[in-house]
Amino acid sequence: MAETRIDRLAIATVAGSQAEELTRTLVREGFYVTEIDSTSGFFQEATVSLLIGLEASRLSRLLQLIRTLCRPYVRYVPVHLEVAMAEIQPLMMETQVGGATIFILNVERFEQV
Repeated sequence: MAETRIDRLAIATVAGSQAEELTRTLVREGFYVTEIDSTSGFFQEATVSLLIGLEASRLSRLLQLIRTLCRPYVRYVPVHLEVAMAEIQPLMMETQVGGATIFILNVERFEQV
């Protein structure tokens, strides 16, 4: 078995709706990926944090895939107003969702047991 050289850890938090395709693509391209489901933001949207082990030389490819598959998009969400005894249509607010937040960490030591 060939020795795996992992010297970077990318932590990418992406929208839950974009995570499946990204994860599938990363695995197909040979990245080591672990998913952690979570919820974040004001609207409690489903998110996924991906722990991605890689060699520094593959970092640009990783970022290219994330930029391609996790583009931000606009979504309209209802704004809930508490108005006593009134019937009004809920207001809609435009919000940006999707995209990714990525942290890149140096890995001092990697072992696979």
